[in-house]
Amino acid sequence: MMPVPASRSCPPLPSLLLTLLLKFTGTSDQEFQVTQPESSVSVRAGEILTLGCNVSARSPAGPVLWFRENGQERKLIYNFNGGKFPRVTQVENTEFNQTDYSIRISNVSPKDVGTYYCVKLTIAHPDMSYVSGSGTVVSVNGTTHEIFQVQQAEMTQTVSVGETITLSCSVPDSFPKGPVLWFKGNGPNRELIYNFKEGFFPRVKEIGHPTKVGNTDFSIHISEISLADAGTYYCVKFKEGKPNMEFQSGPGTKVFVTSNKFAPGAPEKHLMTMRGTKLRKNLL
Repeated sequence: MMPVPASRSCPPLPSLLLTLLLKFTGTSDQEFQVTQPESSVSVRAGEILTLGCNVSARSPAGPVLWFRENGQERKLIYNFNGGKFPRVTQVENTEFNQTDYSIRISNVSPKDVGTYYCVKLTIAHPDMSYVSGSGTVVSVNGTTHEIFQVQQAEMTQTVSVGETITLSCSVPDSFPKGPVLWFKGNGPNRELIYNFKEGFFPRVKEIGHPTKVGNTDFSIHISEISLADAGTYYCVKFKEGKPNMEFQSGPGTKVFVTSNKFAPGAPEKHLMTMRGTKLRKNLL
């Protein structure tokens, strides 16, 4: 249960939100209630989290906000009066005498772990009052491999000369901001195969939507494969900086390239020769 702080004078409105992020101030008003039906919720990484909140119908004017507490950190998660919260949506549209202030958070990751509080504010001078819900503890399930690793689905692939190969790569969106690059080989002499942000790579095409917010798919196609394309390919995540620093590499996909053994029409000729040899053996 969130502690009830002592009464203080209301800060200037422009700094009110900052004050709330640092610590709740004001008085707890018990004339109405904020109810959070779930004391705890468990969700898998990548799923949608729904957090329930109901405010008494006769509550006074004032905004409703959602906060997350994780240790000493308090973060604003959603403001029903507006703002940019790209992964958060309200369950019901704002209406006159609205009582449901539940929210949904999409594409959940381990960074979303914490205790979530639905808070109703009443702003009046000289005091600012609030009522907070009891809080909902959120835990996120998922294996370390699923959540914290650059994933390349195929360990090996075999392709013929002239064909197109698909190299898959998934990068968690919980990683630090920075580019993703594809390399052939590793170490200081590795060869850059594709840069999703810049460069000219005529045989390589991206599959996903790397510029889309929340994108995790950094797979590529390589066309017109030749024998020189054999090798191990690595999808590598970098952390943005000056310069960018390598953050994590995928395990690599080893590519084998085969050439056509026979020219067009040769397989039939080879088969006829084998049949002729077998026939002569039967006659002897």
